[in-house]
Amino acid sequence: MIVGVHGIRCYRYLAEAGTVALAGRAIAAEWTAALGLPHDPGTFQAAYYAQLLHLGATQGSDDPELLPSGAQRLLVEWVSALGAPTEVTMGTGTLPVRQAANWIAERFGSVARMFVILFCREADTYVSDPDSPRRAAVREEVQRVLSERRPRAVVAHSLGSVVAYEALWHRQVELDLLVTLGSPLGMPQVVFERLSLGAGNEQYKGLRPPGVRRWVNIADVGDIVAVPRDLPSRFPGIDAHYEVSLGLVASHKATRYLAQPEVARELGPLLSSG
Repeated sequence: MIVGVHGIRCYRYLAEAGTVALAGRAIAAEWTAALGLPHDPGTFQAAYYAQLLHLGATQGSDDPELLPSGAQRLLVEWVSALGAPTEVTMGTGTLPVRQAANWIAERFGSVARMFVILFCREADTYVSDPDSPRRAAVREEVQRVLSERRPRAVVAHSLGSVVAYEALWHRQVELDLLVTLGSPLGMPQVVFERLSLGAGNEQYKGLRPPGVRRWVNIADVGDIVAVPRDLPSRFPGIDAHYEVSLGLVASHKATRYLAQPEVARELGPLLSSG
């Protein structure tokens, strides 16, 4: 059994499917197809949490100045981590956030600009407050699925890798394999310093979660979310790290990551042995 933990922009599955259960099945069907597996709930299940981070009508806005203040700071810190010049990340009022969004567009394109704004909204909703009810509810939903399904492996994409990492520290689960894809876990100021591992665990930040026997990370060479791309430099708990090339347009898509041979190579032994 494998459990997948999705990233951002997954509320649409609920809007289309109508129920959380059906939304999770839709993601599981997409992910198993990308892995080249038949869709079987007994083999693969998704832990679905998008509804817990959804902020309503402004969710799809592409105006960076409509972001909550915390998400604006996150955006500016993100472009700083990507190497933006100081003049882009300094200023007063909302000027820095607009400059930061425009810098993303100039360097990576308009699609990347929209994606970054959406990511900052959802990520800030999760990471801004270590004690927020939303954050706890998201972790608890992932923990619930892990407790019920007892998987051998967890595959976590994007923001889902942050959720999974925290969930596995807050409640120990025995896993043969954790696979993180396009992970922002090490992004300075944006994520790394804001990780919450639970009481008494903060000194273990960067280590493999207890109960996880092997941790594999995969990052696309052009993925602007996977910063730093060399995640083991901040997370010595990673056992294997692969850098892949998905193509500029698809450099953060979960299904493109899942189709990489490195993923199949890591999951294959677990699937073949049941």
